[in-house]
Amino acid sequence: MYKSKKITCVIPARMKSSRFPGKPLARILGREMVIRVADIAKQSKYFDQIIVATEDEIIKRLCEINGYQSQLTSEHYTCTHRVAEVSQTLESDYVFNLQGDEPLTNSAWIDSIIEFGVDHDYDMVQASRQLETDELQDEDVVKMIENNGRIVHMQRTPDVVCKNITVQLGLYFYRRNVICDFPNLDMEFVKYWKGLDTIGFCGKYEVVPYDLKCGKIRAVDRQHHIQEIEHELSKRQS
Repeated sequence: MYKSKKITCVIPARMKSSRFPGKPLARILGREMVIRVADIAKQSKYFDQIIVATEDEIIKRLCEINGYQSQLTSEHYTCTHRVAEVSQTLESDYVFNLQGDEPLTNSAWIDSIIEFGVDHDYDMVQASRQLETDELQDEDVVKMIENNGRIVHMQRTPDVVCKNITVQLGLYFYRRNVICDFPNLDMEFVKYWKGLDTIGFCGKYEVVPYDLKCGKIRAVDRQHHIQEIEHELSKRQS
């Protein structure tokens, strides 16, 4: 809870990732990735509840064995629809979508995003970081175009290149009514534009970027990223 606002963390995870099937169960330094991400959420000062949202019984069982609440959902073509389904069952004021493939997240970043979003009463806050030159053509790195302090466009390979490009991170903060409304939004552009979910909100809600100034970190999109993540985590622990 922050400023008397109830906040739930929903962690979407599924086994059918197109680029890395079964990645929630991939072990990172001996611990399954989805559990490692839930461990990070548990360190936040503000979460009243943490729920792993999944369509897979194997993930649900793993979470429960490790002491985490999990909820089975319908099958969805975006993870945001999965978060929206769970959000409709909640009594929270806000929902934090922490992607299950973001094991380099720092809980302090989560808390700073929550403070920023609640303090300014924003519809949605999207975490971002600076784009490195060598990432411009990397399709695993989602690029965002920011204009006048709002996110207006997203892309994997750049059709637009300008100084306002930043990198999307898998940390999102919504007012509950905003994420619950997601299934009602026009998804045609999302489907056409490579499934970049956040585009669905643009045009109806103000989507505000939050620069984490966290350096070059990445999510786990492919098998070979596991080694990179383990190397970074080992450096942090040394």
